[in-house]
Amino acid sequence: MATVLVVDDEADIRELVRINLELDGHQVLTAADGPAALDMIRRDQPDLVLLDVMMPGIDGWKVLGSIKADSDEALAETPVMMVTARDDDLDRIRGAIEGAIRYITKPFALGELRDEVRNALESDEPERIKRRRAQQEALEQLARIESGDRGPAPDGPVARPHLTRLERGPARPPERRPAVTSAAMASLSEKQRELLHALAQAGSVREAADGLAVSRSNVYASLRRIARKLGIRSVTELVTLAKSGDLFPE
Repeated sequence: MATVLVVDDEADIRELVRINLELDGHQVLTAADGPAALDMIRRDQPDLVLLDVMMPGIDGWKVLGSIKADSDEALAETPVMMVTARDDDLDRIRGAIEGAIRYITKPFALGELRDEVRNALESDEPERIKRRRAQQEALEQLARIESGDRGPAPDGPVARPHLTRLERGPARPPERRPAVTSAAMASLSEKQRELLHALAQAGSVREAADGLAVSRSNVYASLRRIARKLGIRSVTELVTLAKSGDLFPE
């Protein structure tokens, strides 16, 4: 029997998922927000986390980032599956790059969700192997998008079918572009600023990586650290800001 933590601010979804996973013999814990989820992860160390993105206060991205950045290696390698109504390709890519092993969109079929949970728990592969594979597939998908091809990678996490049954939540207003302070920019190292300048001048992340003679995986690792320093929610948003010139005004 595995312990699964379900994190969602919608009580009916938490309850429905809990009931169905318990039918498969799992112990199911539930949390309605990010702080409660992080407390339960540290206290109960679940075998798998099903994590919503759009929650008040600490959202799912911040929860995912906190898990993967934890100094406790066992906790940091807790498998996380994103379960969210955000179905844009860049959100899927972000989920994989930031550490989720799967990305499932709402509405979803409960039978397929149970299959995904079963596959995640019964696999002999360590979480870090699943995570790295998902990250690599996401990088390949991002490269295709940057080249103008928005088609999903075959059999990759971004190629999941749109699952049906639960209704979507209400539409959320668009998020505001974050304001980056001069103090935050001053906290960056010379190499980090060099990377942002290269990204601003390049046509794509791949071109920036090639120009600096470093791998794309190292570039994305650096961009994640820069995003945290600048208080930017995601690498995708940081790339957009860099290319727009907003980080280095004239």
